[in-house]
Amino acid sequence: MADYKVLLAYASVGAGHEQAARALGEVFEQQGWETRYVDFLDEVPTAMRFVMRDAYLQLLRILPQAYDLAFQHTVTQDLKEAERTSRLLANVGYGRLRELALAEAPDAIVSTNIWPTLVLSKVKQRRMQGTLMINCFTDYLLQTLYMTKGVNWHVAANEQITASFQASHRRLREPIYSFGIPVRPIFAVHRTRQEARALLGIPQDAHLAIVTGGGLGLGHILEACDTLTSRPFGEPVTVMALCGNNADVQSQIGSLAVARSSIHTITAVGWTDQIATYMQAADLLVSKAGGVTLAEAAAVGVPLVIFQPLPGQEAANARFLTQHQAAYAAEDADQLLHAADELMFTGRGSEMSGNLRRLGRPNAARDIVARICEDVCHPASPTESS
Repeated sequence: MADYKVLLAYASVGAGHEQAARALGEVFEQQGWETRYVDFLDEVPTAMRFVMRDAYLQLLRILPQAYDLAFQHTVTQDLKEAERTSRLLANVGYGRLRELALAEAPDAIVSTNIWPTLVLSKVKQRRMQGTLMINCFTDYLLQTLYMTKGVNWHVAANEQITASFQASHRRLREPIYSFGIPVRPIFAVHRTRQEARALLGIPQDAHLAIVTGGGLGLGHILEACDTLTSRPFGEPVTVMALCGNNADVQSQIGSLAVARSSIHTITAVGWTDQIATYMQAADLLVSKAGGVTLAEAAAVGVPLVIFQPLPGQEAANARFLTQHQAAYAAEDADQLLHAADELMFTGRGSEMSGNLRRLGRPNAARDIVARICEDVCHPASPTESS
C-alpha cells in the first residue's frame, strides 16, 4: 500500500493539460505514490462543459481578436482585480470537487489548468489547510488569475518568464519555481536521429518532416502536409502527420497522400505513444503552439516551425520561442515553405534546434515531484517557513 497519495487535476479543454498531469503521475508512481486523476470537465454540468470546451473553440474560430484581448487581460490585470475574479470563478464546480477531494484525502494536490486550480485552492483554504497545493503552468507565460490564495507554490516554464512576472507583480504571496513544463520522462532519454529512425523503420537518408496537431489532432495539419509536398521539383520530402485521436484528419491526409505526386511521401499516423521517437527522428517538426507539445520539442531539440498559432496562449508561446530564435512562426503556406527549406536544407536547422534545446526542461516532471516529496515528507517547521 502506498504511503502517500496525490490528486492530479486537469481540464480536457486540450490534450496538453492532461499530458502534463500524467507526466507528473508517471514520476509519482515511480516514487511509490498512489495517483488519482480528475478531469474538471467531468465534474461540471453538461452545459458548462460545452461552454468551456466547444464554445471556447468556436470563439477562437469566429472572434479570435476578442479572445486574444480577453486572454491578455488575464495576464496583465493587477493582483487585487485577479483575486476578485478568481473568487467568483472558483464557485464553478466547487461542490463536486470539494466532495471528491475530501473523499480522496490526498497528501498533495497538483493542478495543470486554471479551473481546478481555482476551485481546489478554495477547497484547501476552507477544508484542507494542511494539504500541499501546487499549480503548474503549461504555457510559456504566467497569469495573475492563477495567483489565488491556497496555492503553496507555482511552477513556471522558464526563469526569464518568472523574473519578468515577479518584477511586474511585487506583492506575490507564493513562490514561483522555474522547473519547466512537465513532460513525460521518455523525453529525457537521448537518442540519435539514426537510432530513432531505426526504431521507427524510417530510411536514414529521408528528408523527414513531422507534422503534429497535439493529442487532439488540432491545428492546420492538412494544409501543412499539402504545403510541404507542393513543389514538383527539388529534394523529395517525407512527411509523417501525427493525427492523435482525430480520425477525420487522419482520413483526409490519407486521401491527400493518394492524390499527391510521386516525388514526395505523406503518411498519416494515428494515436501513438512514440511522439518522442518521432521528434528525435525528424529533420523538421511543424506544430501547433500548445505549451506541452513545444516543451516536448524543446526537450528533444528539433528544428521547429510553429504553423498558424491560435490567439491567446499559443500566440504567447510562439512569441517566446521566436524571441529566443528557437523556432520560426509561419502564418501562411509561403512562410511555412520558406522556413521548412531553411531548417531542413541549411545549417540554420542545427543552430535553431540548439537554441530550442537550451530552453528545454526534459527533467521538469522529476524536479517538480522531488520538491513535492520534500515538502510532504519533510515539511518545514513554522520557524523555517516564516
